[in-house]
Amino acid sequence: MTKDVAVVVQTHWDREWYYPHQTFLARLLRVMKHVVEQLDAGQLQGFLFDGQVSAIEDFYRAAEPVLAQRVSQYVKAGHIVIGPWYIMADEFLSSGESLVRNLELGMARAAKHGYCQRIGYLPDTFGHIAQMPQILCEFGIDEAVVWRGIDAKQSEVVWQAPNGSSIFTAFLTEGYYQHPFNTADWCGALDAYLEKIVNCSGGELLLTQGGDHLLTVEDLQKKIDLYNAEQDEYRLVQRSLEDHIGRLRRNGTRLELPVVNGELRDNQLTFVLPDVLSTRQYLKVQNQLVEDRLTGQIEPLLAISQPEQYPRHYLEKTWQLLIEQQAHDSICGCSIDEVHREMEVRFSQLHQRLDALQHQAQMALGMRNDCLSAHRNWGAPSPFADDSQFTLFNPSPKSRQGWQCFDLFLSGRERTNITLRTVAGESLPTVLLGTEKCSEFHSPVDDFPEKVAGYRYLVAINFRLSGLQMVACEAIEPNWAKPAVAAAEWIENSYYQISVNGDWLQLTDKRSGRCYEDMLSLVSEMDAGDTYNFSPVGEKEYRAEIVSARGRCFDSENLGVQVQVLDIGFRLRQPQGLTEERNIQDERVESSGRLRLRLMPDDDLIEAQLDWHNNARDQRLRLHFALGQLVADTSADCAFHWLKRAKVYRDSAPVSGQREAPVAVFPSQSAITAGPLGFVHRGLHEGEIVSVAGEDRLAVTLVRSVGWLSRTDLKTRGLGAGPNLATPEAQCLRPHKFEFAFTLQKPESRTLLNRANSWRKPVMGLRGHVATACPELHLQENSLQVSSLRSIEWDGVPTLELRLWNPSGGQVEAKFNTAGFTRVDLSGRALNETMVVTPHQIATFIIPLAKLPFGGGAL
Repeated sequence: MTKDVAVVVQTHWDREWYYPHQTFLARLLRVMKHVVEQLDAGQLQGFLFDGQVSAIEDFYRAAEPVLAQRVSQYVKAGHIVIGPWYIMADEFLSSGESLVRNLELGMARAAKHGYCQRIGYLPDTFGHIAQMPQILCEFGIDEAVVWRGIDAKQSEVVWQAPNGSSIFTAFLTEGYYQHPFNTADWCGALDAYLEKIVNCSGGELLLTQGGDHLLTVEDLQKKIDLYNAEQDEYRLVQRSLEDHIGRLRRNGTRLELPVVNGELRDNQLTFVLPDVLSTRQYLKVQNQLVEDRLTGQIEPLLAISQPEQYPRHYLEKTWQLLIEQQAHDSICGCSIDEVHREMEVRFSQLHQRLDALQHQAQMALGMRNDCLSAHRNWGAPSPFADDSQFTLFNPSPKSRQGWQCFDLFLSGRERTNITLRTVAGESLPTVLLGTEKCSEFHSPVDDFPEKVAGYRYLVAINFRLSGLQMVACEAIEPNWAKPAVAAAEWIENSYYQISVNGDWLQLTDKRSGRCYEDMLSLVSEMDAGDTYNFSPVGEKEYRAEIVSARGRCFDSENLGVQVQVLDIGFRLRQPQGLTEERNIQDERVESSGRLRLRLMPDDDLIEAQLDWHNNARDQRLRLHFALGQLVADTSADCAFHWLKRAKVYRDSAPVSGQREAPVAVFPSQSAITAGPLGFVHRGLHEGEIVSVAGEDRLAVTLVRSVGWLSRTDLKTRGLGAGPNLATPEAQCLRPHKFEFAFTLQKPESRTLLNRANSWRKPVMGLRGHVATACPELHLQENSLQVSSLRSIEWDGVPTLELRLWNPSGGQVEAKFNTAGFTRVDLSGRALNETMVVTPHQIATFIIPLAKLPFGGGAL
């Protein structure tokens, strides 16, 4: 019986990887000219442009008008297939909200260009998040094509998300990069490929003809006709991917297919390249910082400003720039050095755009003003104003309370102390933690720029704010003296006592009475890997020694409360790197840093900042947290999901061929629990459980120093994962800043996720006072997690959109301080569902701004 084979001609197009973006763009112009010529000649029936839109938009901006018009015609006719993604992002290093905006932007742009493919095409991402089927289904997509991460014997499966959403999935058992027609012996290469896959499918077979950045093959249809004429075992037909999936689904039922559940990171059949989670960590930190500012602060602030001034186009372009940074070879850090230097510039540009958006929102709210004439003539705020009048704004619909640090700039002479209060006269509990002389530069749009000299004050403030609440405050100089800063040998609050005992950081948990003799340490080991995979060299580890420790108690005389800080100096003597033969060098270098631990009054979360200067090559530096026990599993968050994973110790046995060592590291977006420990972070995605002296520790990667994009001599991966190119800047010989926090109170998932969200997306201290009342929204169910809150237009009406997700296995009702919500899916389509959010479900609610209560004022 003749077996049908769909030939889907495709390319996987990285905007940047082993060449920088502009070099790949020039290559793209040549490839697309070739594609058009073959479409014109009838040798090519269709061309799958990698399931994303960014590359075609790059092409349109750079191509000659005549060629761009021909491509546009083929896109509108469905012969050049784009979408649904804007870019092929890494699923574990992008937040769930970023993935939603990626798909939202990709589908909208593809439709604007003429046609959008409605298949979740994910051929080359390094594993897949558990909630991807739910995300796709909510956009009306119930089919996917994937490669890495699945351990299945057949090419058609049902992929099910934790909430029960499922999609028909074509598994590329041999990968997407297949180009038998490009080879000299193309008949033999085709026979060999078909022999591998013939028993993997119960229906039509699939050949994804093409590869990364490759020209389409000459005379393809002639070769297909010749192959079909010379044998009767297979019949090859050029098809679109949508046609092929449609034929598979019509010829079989989903009930007969095996089901794969949740997260896909299995590497038995193909590499998942797990250590991209920690390569060039500085990129991950910047990515999450921009995500946090954009979704956790800027969009909520814009949402309560005046709708007629809403910067939709500028905001969309900001999202586009961020999403482009999240392309899998970009955010994973596994490109050439030039690519990542350009990424750092773009992250700087993103922060500039976010600053501009915040300023624009404050202008719309009457908090700030950039016209000197408006200040003089109509009493608008001065363009040169400082923070003597400021506003606390809670950007979350959940209530926030407790201590948080803020920077306030006050012009003029140094104040020995400051008092903060609301404009209603209520005192804000405040502790002054530091003062720094500085100046600000301001440029009104109608007059000369000026520098304003003054001091920046780091203050801890205790507050309680309801959802989206704004409270106008002011800073005044008190009539009492600056409180003394007392030195101490240890720091403590009602939960912990922390001290240094020789080279050990000792922590006593006052609630349990447990003493952790070596609570936190910095440990390095040699790494002969590349940007994709860690590869160990020997068993020796190098531990940083403590060289100094200084405790300080910042007191507030009028409150009787203290904020306590412990500064610890570390020094790490370690090998300089590896020789060309991958042996450990005899020379030693010294890396050093300072860890600052801060205890807030009556708070179980220990805040930490580590400033580290790495001087060593070919090594991996990690935080080790003592757990005081053996653990069976860990839990962590990924996009819209809280996931428990069984403990896996590292297997150091070398592998060869098409094998990769079993995956021991695990990803997290913001939080991890292991035994008694709860850990929250920004940009420290890679965790692992390691055994030390008979007990388990949580190891969190800080720096992975490697000098090659890919190598072929790793113990942990049998073959190369990319070009064998040197990447000396991936050694990360530079200063690093890491921020994290931890607790030893065995936190529940919702408690830790709430703390992580508050810590990552804190209450804002905004310059100026709001001129009018603002809308407020209170989410009364604390277990639901907030993904985003933004302003959209729905049926032409300015509307607030709130996206939540349920991390638990039980259903939860979303309750608010007002009625009038409509439930919608991720694409904005109205649903008939209630306010109940089922287990592991993503839930999006919208409400017209006019229906929200307005308020603000008192704490």
